[in-house]
Amino acid sequence: MKYVTEGREPADALRFFEDIAAVPRASGNEAGIAQFMKKFAEDRGLWVRVDEWNNVVIKKPGSKGCEDLPPVMLQGHLDIVPEKNQDTVHDWEKDGLKLMIVGDRLTADGTTLGCDDGYALSYMLAVLDRNDLRHPPLECVMTSMEEIGLIGAQKMDCSVITARRMIGMDAGGEGGFLASSAGGGSVTLRVPFTYEPASGKGLSVRIRGLEGGHSGGMIHMEKGNANKLLGRILYNVSKECDFRLAFISGGFKSNAIPREADCVILLQDGKTDRAREIIAATEKEIQTELQFSDKGFKVLVDDASAEKMFDADATRRVVFLSHSLPNGMMMKSMAIEGLTNASLNVGVLTTKEDHVEYQVSVRSAEDSLVHSIADVVIDIARTAGCEAEMGNTYPAFSFDPDSRLRKLVMDVYKEVSGKEGQVRAVHGGTEAGVFRGKLPGIDICGLGPTAGGAHTPDEWVDLNSFRRAFELLLKVLDRMCD
Repeated sequence: MKYVTEGREPADALRFFEDIAAVPRASGNEAGIAQFMKKFAEDRGLWVRVDEWNNVVIKKPGSKGCEDLPPVMLQGHLDIVPEKNQDTVHDWEKDGLKLMIVGDRLTADGTTLGCDDGYALSYMLAVLDRNDLRHPPLECVMTSMEEIGLIGAQKMDCSVITARRMIGMDAGGEGGFLASSAGGGSVTLRVPFTYEPASGKGLSVRIRGLEGGHSGGMIHMEKGNANKLLGRILYNVSKECDFRLAFISGGFKSNAIPREADCVILLQDGKTDRAREIIAATEKEIQTELQFSDKGFKVLVDDASAEKMFDADATRRVVFLSHSLPNGMMMKSMAIEGLTNASLNVGVLTTKEDHVEYQVSVRSAEDSLVHSIADVVIDIARTAGCEAEMGNTYPAFSFDPDSRLRKLVMDVYKEVSGKEGQVRAVHGGTEAGVFRGKLPGIDICGLGPTAGGAHTPDEWVDLNSFRRAFELLLKVLDRMCD
């Protein structure tokens, strides 16, 4: 195999990165890469386990003189997001990635690079392969289906893990060290309705021009939520006009801030012109409010028709929920500057056969707040006579101000770089939170190289940073033996 990174350092970690890139490993298709890891371990006489979910654990004893030290867990995920350019021919079930170097960046030709989380896998293989390093006992954990909901980590039987300190390597950004991530879950609300024959003049109302974004990483940026803005418009219309809903929808994923929302209303009192005036006035208000965060916001109103409409009670409940549900950043962190501590996102609104369904994403760096905020949403819905339930949750990686592992990593970083490291936190779910929940008392710190464009065909990693982050990992493992 010809390696495009030939001549670059660290040679072994980069070769392993390319070997891994040659194995298809889109989320849900990790069997091949799991067997690759199993063979790697067996060829070197290392303890290995692959479970039914294709999670992999490889163990290596501590180096000479370090055998009896407390073990450390190195962790990353096997899968990648399968995104490609429209004109790129690539079979995600069969084809490996075509890597190339542009300047000092490693990238892929028309597809995601898989540095998220290939760097973690290559670092682990290089450490496991070398016999000239000083390190404590290693427990290398490689999980499946991270990109589609942290599934592998949540399904994993952690009884074989004895380590109570973990270096997480799904935390890119050289010099920034992951110290917290959000837990969360999704609340489902249902408003039952009965269809009646349509009557009255119809209008379609469509929210357009919003930017949207990730409901974790961008919720603090005050982006307009199409579902909530549509609810505001409908509420304002309802104060002066009698109407029924015939249809309503908005958003596609509970973890994305919805960019668009649509509905059809049927005016029962003939006040079509007044309804248009109210909608236009509300549009202008919102445009002023969002001029710095969503300047493209607009409302499209057209004549419409429908064959059937919701009953009056269901219409009132949908308008009430769409208008009254809390949304956005609820609390900021007082421990980490700039971090959102709690939020919720009214992400999806769908008209089903006999009910309107809401999907509301709740996040917080504290598990107790996830449940407290979810209870508020559920209470509002049930007070309105609607069905509500909390779905599956995932735990938070809450900030530990006294983390000994983070202090060690940041001290070593300062020694080798001459720079102060930065405590990093994300308002999104990570496997660190899952393992914090499964392994009580575990001390966690995340590290990684500078990279960008994750989940897109523009993904890249800085090769110089790749080398420095790997050298930092080796130095940290060495220091653990002092």
